[in-house]
Amino acid sequence: TMWLRARRPTMERVLSDVWSTLKCTSQTVSAPVVRTVDANLPGFGYKVLGALGALIGYNLFVMYVTSRTEAFMFLEKLRLYSVGDELVSKGFFMSDAEESDTRAEAFAHTTERLNALWETALADATEAKSFDRLCSHLEVDPAQVPDLPKPISWRFSMMPYGR
Repeated sequence: TMWLRARRPTMERVLSDVWSTLKCTSQTVSAPVVRTVDANLPGFGYKVLGALGALIGYNLFVMYVTSRTEAFMFLEKLRLYSVGDELVSKGFFMSDAEESDTRAEAFAHTTERLNALWETALADATEAKSFDRLCSHLEVDPAQVPDLPKPISWRFSMMPYGR
């Protein structure tokens, strides 16, 4: 509290200077507008009608701008929707449990596929009694090879927040 007491005159001076600057700036900006309104709208009723006209003019301006930019806004919404849909399809919004379930399912599917390939190759080589036949099944078609899973998938739940 002693520190605050020592700085109180400086803080009061700063606040009074800020208030004075704001007051003078608002007077400088509003004085020409008030003079024009007083000169051109002599009575209270005319001033009310002038304010109403300004509001109607503002509404017409906003309507004009909105009608001109509505198509662009719609395209922007569609683009943002496509970005969100792409993130959903990549699994960005999956929880940790959903991610582990998806990885376990992919692992089980890959294991089943590779076991089936091995059994087919082994049965074919056993039937032919040829090791070369088994080796011929090792040839890999690049179109049939799935992509390796990424070790870390970046998800929304991994973002730090609230710290």
